[in-house]
Amino acid sequence: MTKFDRYKPTRAEKKLLETLVEPEVLGLTVEEICKKAKVSRQTYYNAMAKPLFVQLVNDITLDLVKGKAHNVVNMAYKVALTEKGFQDRKMILQMANLYSEKTETTISGTVEHTHTVNPLKEKTADELLEIAKGLFDNG
Repeated sequence: MTKFDRYKPTRAEKKLLETLVEPEVLGLTVEEICKKAKVSRQTYYNAMAKPLFVQLVNDITLDLVKGKAHNVVNMAYKVALTEKGFQDRKMILQMANLYSEKTETTISGTVEHTHTVNPLKEKTADELLEIAKGLFDNG
């Protein structure tokens, strides 16, 4: 099942979709996006009101990003080899499971505890026996 099996965009929505997944539209206004896609603003708002259209845009965008992930890793590797590539080195080592952030958790606060005194604790065995007999004799 392809992404287009779940939702079939109209011709205008296809034009909008092709434009929305371009990285160059990042930061453009709705009006600028519509002009670039050659669709009306109403088409944009109608399409974006459809959850399946929005999901299609998100799915395709994510697929495009995943397809370019190797380029990002390669560039990070190149930068990691430079003097100022600390964050890139760190990322590469984390990806290789050779480095992880040290985390420390500190818990502060108070704990309230009520201590209950056992009145039978100081009694002798004979005294405890007498108390027990008294409980059963009255029952």
